[in-house]
Formats: sequence, C-alpha cells, structure tokens
Amino acid sequence: MIKPSALKTGDTIGVIAPAGVVDSHELETGLERLKGIGFQVRVGRCVRNIFRTMAGTDRERASDLLEMFSDPEIKAIVCARGGYGSARVIPYLDSDLIQLHPKVFVGSSDITVLLLYLVQKCGLVVFHGPMVGPNFGKASSSLTETFFMKILTRPKPAGPLQLSGIKILKKGQAEGRLMGGCLSLLCSAMGTPYEPHTDGSILFLEDVREPLYRIDRMLTQLRAAGKFKKVRGILFGQMRECHPEQGAGYCLEDVILDILDGLEIPVLFGVPSGHGTDNVTLPLGVQVRVSAEKEGNSLVSFEEAAVTAIPAGGVPDGSS
Repeated sequence: MIKPSALKTGDTIGVIAPAGVVDSHELETGLERLKGIGFQVRVGRCVRNIFRTMAGTDRERASDLLEMFSDPEIKAIVCARGGYGSARVIPYLDSDLIQLHPKVFVGSSDITVLLLYLVQKCGLVVFHGPMVGPNFGKASSSLTETFFMKILTRPKPAGPLQLSGIKILKKGQAEGRLMGGCLSLLCSAMGTPYEPHTDGSILFLEDVREPLYRIDRMLTQLRAAGKFKKVRGILFGQMRECHPEQGAGYCLEDVILDILDGLEIPVLFGVPSGHGTDNVTLPLGVQVRVSAEKEGNSLVSFEEAAVTAIPAGGVPDGSS
C-alpha cells in the first residue's frame, strides 16, 4: 500500500465534489471550519456546478479530482459531499497519475466507490471519514475533528480507537487490512472493476435510512457472492435510521446475526463513522486488530500508521 504524507497545520486541502450537487451554505460553513482547525482550503473549479443531480458533468468532476492529485500545493483532498455520481467519474480517472502523486483522500457515503478504486486499483491508503458539507459544515462534532487530526497528522499507529458505545455481536480476535464503506454502495460495486476485495480483511459496513428487508437483502447478496467467506472480522457502523418500528419483535442486530450465522469471526456494532453526527476517520488499507472478548473502549486498534512523515530530503516513503 502507498501511504500519503501526514498533514500539518497550514497545509492546503483541496475540496472536490465527485457526486451530488453541493449546498452552498453547508460548503461555506465547512470551509470556514477547516480553516478554523488550521488548514488552508482550495475549492475545485467545478464544485459549484450543476448537471442534473450531480455537481457538474462526469468529465468535469473527474478533472477536478485529477487536478487536485497532480497539484503539488494540495496536500489532502476532502470531498464536499456524497449523494450520487462517484462511480460515473471512474472511467475518466488516471491511476498512474494518482500513484505518482499520493495524498490524503477523505470521503464517505457515495464516495465509497472511489475509496474502493483508490485502494484496489491505485494501491493507495485512503480515509473513510468526514466531508466538508454534511460533517464540517452541517453537523461538525468534536469527536469528528479529533479523529480527523489524530489519524491524518500523526505518522505513527493510531492504536486503540477509544470509542464508547460499540457492542459485541460475535466474540473473537482477528487482524487484517481494513476495507469497506457504505453497504449499499459496496453492493452496487459488485460485478464492476472496483468490486470490493474482502479476503483477509476486517470489513467495515455502514448505511443510513435503509429498511431492514433491504439490509437483509444486501448482506445476503454479499454472503452469496462469497464476500464474507475469508473475512477475518466485521465492523458495523451505527446504521442510523435502519431500525424497525417499536414493537416489531426483532431488531437490526437480529437480522445481522441471522445472515452471519456460522461465521466464526468477531463482529462489532456501533462504530461511529459514516452517516451520523459523529464521523470518525478510518484509514482503509492498513492493518487493524479487533479484540471482541469484553465490551469496553478499546475493541479496535490500528497496528500501523496510515500516513508517513516526509524525511529531510522531502520525498515521502509511502510504501508499506
């Protein structure tokens, strides 16, 4: 895996919109918040464009992404929002250019397909985490900002996540490279060149406002496709608004355990990354250890750094 250079105060973050139309108020609020925590920002040329439900045409959105990767002044790329459209820019991307200019790339929700592409096609460590509009702009939280800085500015293993509220659904211990993202987007990638590779992974799954029959269907699809066969552990997000009505007689956790029946792997529920008030930054492509034996604040631990320091010569050693 190629690791990007660690961020530092004063670095310039490039903002792009690979998917849906961006809310101007949330965008401006989010930009000011990023400035407030110590960064400069530069907005992509096409971020405020509108093409149907997307922030510009496919070529425009792809062009913004490639420009940010190739610009040496840009040290990180943070997506403006999710929505829909990320998969449509992939045919216009240049994996060779991206590999030559590795840098921090952060997004979630619809951006999941780009995270898959960057990890699997480009071999780049990327980050499932907060976006400018919905997180820094609309619902910024201290936990979101703390993990953004902790994961992206420190070229050393993050260690235990120290997050409360995570439940153990299946006990066990495991270690593997973290993969995953939004459940519905992972399913939409099946059969494509960026179909998720899950063998030997700790798989992270999250979503929002999905009825339980759809969660059941998506998990069933992944299991039937063999995506759980060699997974070493599974982490579920908070799954906001994915719960049945009161009195239904069963819960989301019951559905999950039913689909995962027979898998002897640790399964956790409630990691606050993705949709929700808190969106902690999770590095995809790095080694993570799960110790699901007794509930507590250190069930998940990152065993290697997600970013690398720049040596005296100025050229980062980004391999792992």
